[in-house]
Amino acid sequence: MCSINLSTKGGGNCHADVTCADGQKRDYDNWSNCFFEGENRFNDPGIGPFSVKFTKKDDDCGDGLCAPLLALEYVGNYFNLDVSALSEEAQKNANSQSPCKVGCSEPTPSSEPSSDNICQRTNRYSNDGTRSNQCGVPAIGKNYGSGNLDSQGPVNPAGYAGGWCGIHVVQYQKKNPAGDPATDPDARYHMDVQIFDKNEDKIGEVLGADAPAGEAVAVTSKLPHVLLVTAQKEDADPVLFAYADQT
Repeated sequence: MCSINLSTKGGGNCHADVTCADGQKRDYDNWSNCFFEGENRFNDPGIGPFSVKFTKKDDDCGDGLCAPLLALEYVGNYFNLDVSALSEEAQKNANSQSPCKVGCSEPTPSSEPSSDNICQRTNRYSNDGTRSNQCGVPAIGKNYGSGNLDSQGPVNPAGYAGGWCGIHVVQYQKKNPAGDPATDPDARYHMDVQIFDKNEDKIGEVLGADAPAGEAVAVTSKLPHVLLVTAQKEDADPVLFAYADQT
């Protein structure tokens, strides 16, 4: 998950910064369109291309710029997130859980928005005219929270997103460990194997595959090579993997 902070000061001085799991904060201060309805586009290595546009100003805000729309290319092809509306929803959720009903201060923002609240207001309006919001957004190819924000990075001609893949294996124990594995399928292991690309999309699987000890289960997928998964003799033995020249 990544966190993006958006702010303006005195009706201008637009700023954004993005921090992902690597802990490195990337600042974006060079806005060519830091004005009402001006769209600004950036490309971040953690979340991909994104845009920000402030849709209200002055009397609608009290003063300055407000009501930003945040959009990420890899989340619904620039689906707009109404940051102010989402922050108001988070505020209502926080107030509903608080015993204070009148004159309540805004909740202190955490370092990352919770999975239930995509965005939160971090500074509604300070004496120097600063307004700021923070939103949680998915890194490229990841889901955020309950999956409402699904980032789909680019796929190659073979139909998968390159990069680190994930493998999920379920090894089923022998139903009849005392039997002869040469003749009794219940005396052999069985496996489910699923392969996921960088977008966390499934690109190959086998289910209930017969997996005699020492014999590889071959899993084809959209990847260029076959993945081999091998159970060993004992239950406590690790499963072995082989892909191309990697083991």
